[in-house]
Amino acid sequence: MGLLLRVYRFEIASSWQMQPPLFSSTGAAVAVRVLQAAKSVRHYPSLGYATAFATVGLATLIQWLAQAQYAGAPFLMVYPAMILAALFGGRGPGFLAAVLAGACQWSLFIPTLQWPAVATYALDASVCVMLVDYVNRTVDLLRANIDQEKQAKQHQYLLAKELHHRIQNLFTVMQGVIRFSLPGEGTIQEAPTRDRLVDRLQSMSAANRAITDSMGDGVRLLDLINGEIRGFESRVEISGGSGLVLGPQMTQDFSLILHELVTNALKYGALSVAKGRVGIRFDWVPSVLTFTWQESGGPAVTEPSSTGFGSRILGRFAKSFCQNVESRYDSRGFRYELQIESDQIRSLAAVAALPLARDSAAARTKGTPSSRVLLEGKVGLNS
Repeated sequence: MGLLLRVYRFEIASSWQMQPPLFSSTGAAVAVRVLQAAKSVRHYPSLGYATAFATVGLATLIQWLAQAQYAGAPFLMVYPAMILAALFGGRGPGFLAAVLAGACQWSLFIPTLQWPAVATYALDASVCVMLVDYVNRTVDLLRANIDQEKQAKQHQYLLAKELHHRIQNLFTVMQGVIRFSLPGEGTIQEAPTRDRLVDRLQSMSAANRAITDSMGDGVRLLDLINGEIRGFESRVEISGGSGLVLGPQMTQDFSLILHELVTNALKYGALSVAKGRVGIRFDWVPSVLTFTWQESGGPAVTEPSSTGFGSRILGRFAKSFCQNVESRYDSRGFRYELQIESDQIRSLAAVAALPLARDSAAARTKGTPSSRVLLEGKVGLNS
């Protein structure tokens, strides 16, 4: 039901973009307030029946005062009175208004009582009242569905916040264990190892926070990039990717790649010198994303002689969810390119039409699951 409502809203929004709206924002606000007031009045049957007497009485008075101008239209004010009575009172007051209005018409304005005319009026009045009653019930049902959806989203938001809080506590405990286990007092570079592990955990924690805040609807790709390059925005040029969002699993996996690229650029690459620059490019065709990281103006680039944990992230780990992975160490600067084909990457338009599934965190892209790659074998800790 919620999915159908979202698709219906998207189709309505698309059609409204192609034609001028029927009501202004002020008119829509007034209509909503009228419907809310009508629903409030219907909770009190006595007010509804009083509305029937008041509307019919007012309509009869207006018709009596203007009977010279509207002598040929005796039922001119009857149907608005019935509509208001049914809208604010419901079916019972609506039928009462129809009976009172008919009695006033044949007693005050129509000299001859003709049964075919009475039958026709009864049929018209019944249809009018039933239609208004149907509108009332439909509006109440839609409002109830919207309220239930809001409550469900609020409940889901609270659960997500609680889960996020527990995961953040777990990350904090893991960081504390790393700090106490590797105090940095030995001779085998425990401090750099500790710092790298803590940095990667913090990056994973930030990605998890972004996933939680998105409520499963996907994390914007540019938001993920900006979070990793914070403080170096003026030295990083980004092209493409403005309309893309990532699913939960892709957010975690891609954030590790980005963190490793930024860390290496800060320590050894273009961002380690004042004139160094980084170019990030995204080329998107449906379901296929090509990501290019190009450094320039940095120190001379040489291919590392040993393979550490950072190299495994950019290599073996990336190949677990990417179709093509390429690293180049040329004279212009380090170049890294990925080609990803996954249903965990979507455009904003596709997300609006069909939101990402709430359980997409359990989905996996083609190839070996990422968690297996990190846990398989004995992995070194040098970048």
